[in-house]
Amino acid sequence: MVARGVPDAAPLVVVARITASGRRWALGAGRRLTFGRAGCDIPFGADPQDLLVSRRAGTLAESEGAIVISNTGRHPLLVLTADGDTHRILSPATAVSAGLAEFQIVAVGTDGERHGIGVVHYRRQPVAREQDTVQLIVRLTQTERLLLVALCEPRLRTGDNHAPFATYREIARRVNRDDNYVRSRLATVRSNLSGQGVPGLLRDEPGPAARRLPDYIVRLGEWVLAAGLVTVVDLELLA
Repeated sequence: MVARGVPDAAPLVVVARITASGRRWALGAGRRLTFGRAGCDIPFGADPQDLLVSRRAGTLAESEGAIVISNTGRHPLLVLTADGDTHRILSPATAVSAGLAEFQIVAVGTDGERHGIGVVHYRRQPVAREQDTVQLIVRLTQTERLLLVALCEPRLRTGDNHAPFATYREIARRVNRDDNYVRSRLATVRSNLSGQGVPGLLRDEPGPAARRLPDYIVRLGEWVLAAGLVTVVDLELLA
């Protein structure tokens, strides 16, 4: 079956297969799937309902050859690799699993019961072993969040994954700021994220990600949406 994260009308470019409780989902390029106990694309700790698993435990997306896992629940999540390593994703936090072709996301529920989601990633970007999973705790100022919402506004309002992101000039006009101010503040966001392990956001990075996007605004917007740092709800900041 294809979950709600991949609309029927959109061309399906499958980047990962997800399995849970004997069911399968396809994660499409540029899409995000939610998982949790209730109201999510992927039921997680839902049959029977385990109250120690959050109703909306997290999200899965793919960006620049990495799976982006966001913990949106109240409890830590575990990432178990095929090599037997265990990584903890705190709440709230985001993890980037770039080098893993296959792994599990696990929540520990009532009486220690483990609820798991299996992920097989088809478009992974090979990285050094110690970089397989990087955890991020992203803190944005009110101004930075406003600028990111303005950057992503065209996609948030239309739901069209192919809609262009706003330009620096469009963002500046939207928030009544100078173009150079917007460039400077978003450059700070890029630098902070890059320092935590997000690839492709700085000019001095090696590899195709840095060469393909010389101004990096598209790369920043795609990662922000994949990680769920801004959502449709945040559009009210622009009102």
